[in-house]
Amino acid sequence: MGVVLNRLLQTIRFDRDAFVWMEFNDRATGDALIIIAITEVLFLVAGGTPLFGLVTGFVDVLATLLSTVIFWLVYSGLVYAGAVYLFRGDGRFPTYLRIAGFAFPTLLLTIATTRIFGSGLIGALVGSLWFLLVVAYGTHYVSDLPLDRSIVTAVLGWAGWIVVSTILGGFSFF
Repeated sequence: MGVVLNRLLQTIRFDRDAFVWMEFNDRATGDALIIIAITEVLFLVAGGTPLFGLVTGFVDVLATLLSTVIFWLVYSGLVYAGAVYLFRGDGRFPTYLRIAGFAFPTLLLTIATTRIFGSGLIGALVGSLWFLLVVAYGTHYVSDLPLDRSIVTAVLGWAGWIVVSTILGGFSFF
């Protein structure tokens, strides 16, 4: 687990070694899924769900985790499609899954910025910015695209998620 935490810290610091590791380590996909689940539980606790409520409301927690996994899959697929098909970059879908998974904990900044600024919108924007930049940097490395196109790809993936989640009936970032 120490290696995973070290790679997580490298990822949020934009360290190229983390993205090299993600590209060549197939086990990193499972690690990304675990990181996403832990992050989502932290969101639930920060949102006011008591620890005992995580046990008693197990079905609700599972539904939230499923929603988060769907976000992860759809967002990663949209970024992959944008990088590979729109901008003619390189990369494989599992690598984009790993990048988005390891970038996911940066969204916890949303909690802090919402508390500081008192506005959910500003908190969501500031919190999402770090996530998008980490995904863009990882996409830049994996796809061999210029950083500006990688940033556009990450933002288009986010916008695509908003469209998809709205069409599917529930607007939720996580």
